Amino acid sequence: MPYILSDLKDLVSRGDDLPTLPSIVMQLHRVLEDPVAGPAHIAGVIAQDPALTARLLRTVNSATYARSGGRISSVDAAVSLLGTSQVRTVCVVHAVAQAFGRKHGRLDPQDFWAHSATVAALVSDLWVRVGDTRAVSADDAYVVGLLHDVGLLVLDQHFGAAYWEMLDAREDADEPLAALEEDQLGIDHGAVGGLLLGRWSLPSFVGDAIGQHNAPRAGSAETAALATVLAAAEAMCWQMDLGLAIEGRPTQPAAALLRSLGVPAREVGRLIESTCDVHAVAASFLS
Repeated sequence: MPYILSDLKDLVSRGDDLPTLPSIVMQLHRVLEDPVAGPAHIAGVIAQDPALTARLLRTVNSATYARSGGRISSVDAAVSLLGTSQVRTVCVVHAVAQAFGRKHGRLDPQDFWAHSATVAALVSDLWVRVGDTRAVSADDAYVVGLLHDVGLLVLDQHFGAAYWEMLDAREDADEPLAALEEDQLGIDHGAVGGLLLGRWSLPSFVGDAIGQHNAPRAGSAETAALATVLAAAEAMCWQMDLGLAIEGRPTQPAAALLRSLGVPAREVGRLIESTCDVHAVAASFLS
């Protein structure tokens, strides 16, 4: 289906029909990266968006975070209780959901975001262990994990019928999705996400790592480590039956990717098994 690639390139170059990231997210990203910004400053940015404020308060008052002290009605208090990583998650998920509007494909939003949040937490934790946090912070690595499959949203919403026809025709349901996309479309969903994120004015390493994560060693040295961490997190999810079913099996097993990152062999099994606990928290947080 080479026409999808042609249409996709036209879509990206034209840009008219592509979703845009609300400016509030970029403002918030800058504030969250500021070491001297406190909860009041962060809350002040969030308060500019009533829908985002409502989503944050709904989250903090959910069963996951409810406290016996009563209902939280202050954005400042919500920010203090949730912490910056969870605030970032709520805001990015809310913003991307807004960006893609009411259009729906076959992807289940709850499954999609629970998986994305799980990968985000795994990427952040792994990056602290093996990455250069001076160049890319753990919170930035978290955003990379959270947005890593946004290309699937583009393909699902803009090329849904043809795209799902291709997926439904797979003889092996576990066939690696990226390899199938490369063969049939000439581009995989990671690269599609990288193209979209390049238009969202996020730091370049975000789109680069996401664009390369299905073949992490094929890209530039600058983003290879982060892309490999992302690939490892996806493989960990797959091994524990927590991946997105349409993505198929990873091209490399989780253990091999973790070892390539320098994780000691004795710790690999424990790290992979921890994926279930991470997913439980991520899924409940987004419910």
